[in-house]
Amino acid sequence: MMRTLLTSIILVVFLTIICNAQSINPEEAAKHVNDSTSVCGVVKDVHFIKKNETYSVYLEFGDKSPNETFSVYISDDLRKKSPYDIHTLEGKNICVIGKIKMRAKKPYMNLYKFSQIQK
Repeated sequence: MMRTLLTSIILVVFLTIICNAQSINPEEAAKHVNDSTSVCGVVKDVHFIKKNETYSVYLEFGDKSPNETFSVYISDDLRKKSPYDIHTLEGKNICVIGKIKMRAKKPYMNLYKFSQIQK
């Protein structure tokens, strides 16, 4: 039991160091598609999209939509579980950890849990 706990702690510390060392800015995200990394920058816009009585959210970096350089997608289900008002992220410098994907020739990341966001 103690050995498993120690191994878990070492793994968390190691992953934290790696993520911090590999942080990139939103403008670099397109060069890192399919990489799991930390993207750090200022949220320029918190963009809500209504579809069939649900509200998904995009955190836009670099500029407001449609000129964003990078975005983070938050599903309606996850949005409802937010531990804080998502609007408060606008104008804040944050880091988001996850896998970078490409949609409509623009890099983005899916948010699966709010612990991926470091404020």
